[in-house]
Amino acid sequence: MQDIQVAIELGVDLMKDIVAAGYSFLKEKNRERDFFGAATKKYVGGLLERNSTIKVLTMREPQPLEKLYVRANILKDKITAELGLSAEELEKFHDLDRRTFGKIAETVDGELIVNQLQRFIVLGKPGAGKTTYLRYLTLMMLQPLSQIERRKLPIFVTLREWADKKKPLMDFIVEQFSICGFDEAQPFVERVLTNGDCIVLFDGLDEVSQEANQSGIIQEIKDFSDKYGENQFIISCRVAAYNLWFDRFTDVEMADFNEEQIEKFIKNWFHAEPKVGQECWQKLQNSPQLKELASVPLLLTLLCIVYNRSNNFPPNRANLYEEAIDALLRDWDASRRITRDEVYRQLSINRKKSMFARIAWGTFTENMYFVPERILTKQIEKFIEHLPGFKPEELDVDSHAVLKSIEAQHGIFVERAKKVHSFAHLTFQEYFTAKYIVDNAREGTLETLVNEHLYDDKWKEVFLLVAGMLDSADELFLLMQQKNNELLKVHEINALIVAADKSMLKKNSRYPEVIRRDFAVFIALARAHTYTPFLDFVLAFALDLAFERTFALDLVHADIVRAFDLARTRAFDLALNRALDLTRVLTLFHDPLEGYGKANNLAPKIVLRISDFLKAKILMLNCLEHDAFVSKPVREKILNEMLKPRREGE
Repeated sequence: MQDIQVAIELGVDLMKDIVAAGYSFLKEKNRERDFFGAATKKYVGGLLERNSTIKVLTMREPQPLEKLYVRANILKDKITAELGLSAEELEKFHDLDRRTFGKIAETVDGELIVNQLQRFIVLGKPGAGKTTYLRYLTLMMLQPLSQIERRKLPIFVTLREWADKKKPLMDFIVEQFSICGFDEAQPFVERVLTNGDCIVLFDGLDEVSQEANQSGIIQEIKDFSDKYGENQFIISCRVAAYNLWFDRFTDVEMADFNEEQIEKFIKNWFHAEPKVGQECWQKLQNSPQLKELASVPLLLTLLCIVYNRSNNFPPNRANLYEEAIDALLRDWDASRRITRDEVYRQLSINRKKSMFARIAWGTFTENMYFVPERILTKQIEKFIEHLPGFKPEELDVDSHAVLKSIEAQHGIFVERAKKVHSFAHLTFQEYFTAKYIVDNAREGTLETLVNEHLYDDKWKEVFLLVAGMLDSADELFLLMQQKNNELLKVHEINALIVAADKSMLKKNSRYPEVIRRDFAVFIALARAHTYTPFLDFVLAFALDLAFERTFALDLVHADIVRAFDLARTRAFDLALNRALDLTRVLTLFHDPLEGYGKANNLAPKIVLRISDFLKAKILMLNCLEHDAFVSKPVREKILNEMLKPRREGE
């Protein structure tokens, strides 16, 4: 409370000359009423109280905006949707940096842009922080230490509230002054506007529905900004909802959060528990998928809320992604009591999810991340045509309008360049691809997933999500095991497992059999490296497999951890004497794996097959770690038979 009082005093001091000029025509007559002190203090106090805290989604209580706020960045280049890049050109960027869809864009500090532009419209995706940015600018106008050069009296207009009031703009503004405690404000408001001493912030143009006369609202804003043209004007709007209505305004777009901003936000969020904040940031860095979502302030807020529940992110990422998608599809608008226009009312939230899943499956299967508009609208149209009760004569909107509505209201799709679209995040495309597979498992989608994509690195996240989304993942794991064991028909791979099997110590060894087997495979490959020099990356997979299975079977103890550390330290110094030394150090085998490397001079094609074999085993273990529900018999079968050799006749 004391901080608010200090801020009010500072704000009043900054605004006193503007207020004095606004009341100059009443100065002598009303000196005794102390307009310059009491009225200004009430208005500034009202502004601060209404804009100094933030509460979104499931936050338990409001948080101070200035303590949580991370500076907004504005893109220096033109609006993304206006870029003249083709889908093929965007794909080149995507290949370079899959999770951020291309190059790092140059930006300008959002606070400094106020010093450069008299009129501008701030565009951004859903959850990009547009309202928070305007509220922060309101506070900075009243903050002596801000970077804003010319101080103006802030007038904050929530456009949805004005539209609902159905009254002239000037009357609504005067009412806002009255709410803040500034009575009989109309002559004062007209004077300060005439003097050009105000910054008018119009927030949420996209939140004004057609039913609320959006076109009339737009025209009145244009007339108002022309009449009082010496003032500064800022409008916020979702980028997909904007239609170039304001030709005298400069269009700017909010940038996604970069790493520095994400880390700063987490630090601010957990300011009372800095250690927890540091742990949250470290875990986020270890998950490219979650880090990708964190580039959107709303979703980063959700991630912090989720992390705060248990000091961790849930192992089953599918549940977290679903929560993030629901935040965009439903919760964000619902928490602010916003009802948007529905272009096609038969598309319920669940049907939209089904449509997104079908589109994701089709595009991801075709390695298509950037989709030309004509293809995407055709897929939307095809989905709508198959809805129950569909009648062509009742579809009074086209698929293009549906696409624009989805982009504007939910941000699941974004326009990456002119008439080229994609899912807002690769994570969303992967999630909805997995959803399609799970929803259509009876149609053979699990078999298709395993048979066509088990060895494709691009599909790893989809496998993890599918395993976590299935009510029972038994069938998926058995299919993966069956498909992968087909590689044992390759002589060199089966010979590797047989050699490892024969080299293990006797049954009374203090090391569990599965650990000895996994390390034996590693040592066999280490010896083979002497004859096949390009095995380095395969060795890494072998060690990862041993490590992951040790933890999956809860067999970790000090000696085994020490063995892993030694193996990692020496794994890539693979002269023959080192391989033999490693064998002695680990003391896991009664004789070294003689002969495998000599007998199997591995061709590059075979090395790749060994790599696929080991990676698929690691993937199965990763799926188990992601909270997949698997029956006890299947779990034991997968874990204990992972490196079982193929016998004669099998």
